[in-house]
Amino acid sequence: GKYNLSNLTAIVDRNNIQIDGYTEDVMPLEPLADKYKAFNWNVLEINGHSFNEIIDAVEHARAVYENPTVIIAHTIPGRGVSFMENLPEWHGKPPNKEEARKALHELRTLGGKIRGEHE
Repeated sequence: GKYNLSNLTAIVDRNNIQIDGYTEDVMPLEPLADKYKAFNWNVLEINGHSFNEIIDAVEHARAVYENPTVIIAHTIPGRGVSFMENLPEWHGKPPNKEEARKALHELRTLGGKIRGEHE
């Protein structure tokens, strides 16, 4: 913003979790969009799980030449896996073989096309 950068797009995965808990409990960030706007960024907030919204946001960002753009993609960590979804303890923790098998099964049941070495 300050240096009038153009042709710059940042994507923030706003999942509200960090290694030691929920961000708003540990290090509050909100209102995140307002902070970027204060530095003259063009701000787009999207559902980070929606391919259509991601594509639309990137196309919109490419059309902005006056300021840098930040796409704040709101996501849920572990979405679709019952025992991982939105839980800080899974931030940076790999699943063991059985947990990976169960997670892949749940994702495939939801229609995912996940393939892995843990089958």
